[in-house]
Order: sequence, then structure tokens, then C-alpha cells
Amino acid sequence: MNPLEQQLLHAETGGAEPRLCIRSGTLVDTGRWWRRSPVWLCVTDGELILLTVARRRFFARIALRDARASRYHHATGELVIEPAEELPLRQIKLPPDDALRILDLIRNSFAAEPHQPRPKSC
Repeated sequence: MNPLEQQLLHAETGGAEPRLCIRSGTLVDTGRWWRRSPVWLCVTDGELILLTVARRRFFARIALRDARASRYHHATGELVIEPAEELPLRQIKLPPDDALRILDLIRNSFAAEPHQPRPKSC
């Protein structure tokens, strides 16, 4: 991460250290003349964060519990964040091993939540 991206991450998370930060292959327009900026995907204790900074900022976050249906799409090489409808980007280009690390963190945080019994069906 460049210093501006680190500064944005720490400002938005209140200085909390992320468990994992990965530079994705997804690019967004941040006001650079001839090129786009890569999106960083960071996982904190309770959130999944997408960010990048150049002349403009791109920052989006979602609670990990709201990304529990996320999966890796092998044909496109993208992590599909679901059911996160409020995220501006829901498909992030990542290598399979990085995507699996993120999915493990999402699933582990979901498993750590208190278990609520399911209603019995007839």
C-alpha cells in the first residue's frame, strides 16, 4: 500500500490493524490521467474493506456477516462478494490462493458468532 492508502485505511478503521491486505487485479478510476488504480482488499476483525487512493478516493466497507455467501468464481478468476448489494464492486480479480484466504477469514468470523438455532420446518 502506498502512504495515502495506509492513511485512509487507518483513518476509516480508527487505527485498527487489518488481519489481511491484498492488492487485487481490479482497477478503478481515481483521477489518474492514463491509468487506473488497483483496489486493495483488507479484512479486519469484523469488516471487509475495499480501497484505493490517488487524486480521488475509493473506499467501501461491508460487515463480514453480510458477505457470508461469498465465493470464488474459477472461470473468471474473481472473488464474488455476496449478498453485498450495497458495495459498488462485488467482483474482485484475485488469484485463487488469495481468494481462499479471504473466504477462510469470512467463514471463520461467521463461525465465531454465537449460534442461533434454526426454526424447525414441518
